[in-house]
Amino acid sequence: MTDDKNLSVNIDLTDKNNKTDEQMEEDKKSKWKYILERILKIIVMMIIGFLFGFILEKSKVYEPKFIRQQMIFNKFLMMKMFFSALATSSLSIFILNLIAKERYNKVFESYRTMLKSKSILIVCAGGLILGLGMTIGGSCPGMVFVQLGAGVNYSYLTLVGGLLAGLFHGLLNSYLTASSKPDAVTSKTLFELIKVNAIIVRILFIVLLAAGVALMEIFVPWKKDYSFRDNTRPFFSVTSEVWQPIIGGCCLGSLQFFSLLLLSKSLGSSSSFTTAVSLIFPFKILEKFPYLKKFRFGLNNYLSLLFVLSVFGGSMASSFLGGVFNKAQSVHPYNAVLGGFLLVFGARLAGGCNTGHGISGTSHLFIGSIVAMMSMFASGILLGFFVLTNDFFD
Repeated sequence: MTDDKNLSVNIDLTDKNNKTDEQMEEDKKSKWKYILERILKIIVMMIIGFLFGFILEKSKVYEPKFIRQQMIFNKFLMMKMFFSALATSSLSIFILNLIAKERYNKVFESYRTMLKSKSILIVCAGGLILGLGMTIGGSCPGMVFVQLGAGVNYSYLTLVGGLLAGLFHGLLNSYLTASSKPDAVTSKTLFELIKVNAIIVRILFIVLLAAGVALMEIFVPWKKDYSFRDNTRPFFSVTSEVWQPIIGGCCLGSLQFFSLLLLSKSLGSSSSFTTAVSLIFPFKILEKFPYLKKFRFGLNNYLSLLFVLSVFGGSMASSFLGGVFNKAQSVHPYNAVLGGFLLVFGARLAGGCNTGHGISGTSHLFIGSIVAMMSMFASGILLGFFVLTNDFFD
């Protein structure tokens, strides 16, 4: 009997050892899978960022004069591209709802969670401040890195202003958010608010955007809106000086599809400023600033930095291939710093920038994003007409 018991114990121990070995092998496979997934995300983000910068440079909407003159309706390159990108991004979301609904819903709910902490007042205020920065600095949070890559003079000062804004907002965020209670409507969608089927609303939204783009092109053809520096270059290639803005917008908006499908992440860039400034603080100091602390670690935070660095690389490649590096007209250094500060501070206050709220959030049809986007252009346009002088908008 004793021998039988010993044999039984030995068998049990052997089984446990075998299970442990199997478990260790599974853990090893899981670890490698985890690492490979992260590497794939990094590669995809770099490609998307590079293409983002390349397309924006090719479309020439990064040039400060085009951003400023859009605000007084002298040029329509920027609005054509924005509407085209928004329509294509919305179409991407429509398609993802059909082929990968579960994956899309994950991103959708994540975006809603961010908006739940915001009030309409804060989102609107942020958008208004961002719009002022756009007109003063002739830039946008993501566009700063396109301008840097294309060699726009004083764009580094816009970056400095943006980093200072990221720091200022990060340190004061708890006080800023405490001043306004969240509104339920901010995180609602347009189709939830008006109680109409989401598919119908999305289709109508895409059709209206497409109609708007078509009307702008009919009344203001893009070739009359842009003065070619070298009209001997091919029309639509990597060596083109400029791409048709509608084509550029469609290319840009299509990146949303791959970002959502492969990264489970909406396009956006303003959070990179907060991540960047969080890295300058020792961890003990960050304990006192929980908002900055949450941007210090995590793959998604580092991906946002990698995205804007790739945007810089894509823009530089495009500008050299197109023969236009360091040829865009710049703004005054003071305007670059002030504009950079306002546009990033406004973006962080609102919870998103022209890409984050203007394209991604509005494509999701969130009320908060729509309000932010409308506020950006409202303040930018009002300031534009208020300071309408040849010196400012030349």
